Amino acid sequence: MSDSTRDLLIRGIAAAKAKFIHEARFYLEWLLRDESASREEQMEAYRYLAEISDDAKQKRDYLEQILAANPSDPDARRALA
Repeated sequence: MSDSTRDLLIRGIAAAKAKFIHEARFYLEWLLRDESASREEQMEAYRYLAEISDDAKQKRDYLEQILAANPSDPDARRALA
């Protein structure tokens, strides 16, 4: 976990919680493009992207990314049920 990817994640989560959807998406997608992001950071970014997505297919894609890395993730499984 690098400081820059951690900062992107923190900014993205804060924006998502504040309902600044475009800003949240900007930071979280930037994190996903950064090759130095850890698996945990990527999964957290996907989780928040799924939460803020208003497109059902896109939300499903984000949740499936989480399940591809951790098939037993209870939150992602519940969200897809």
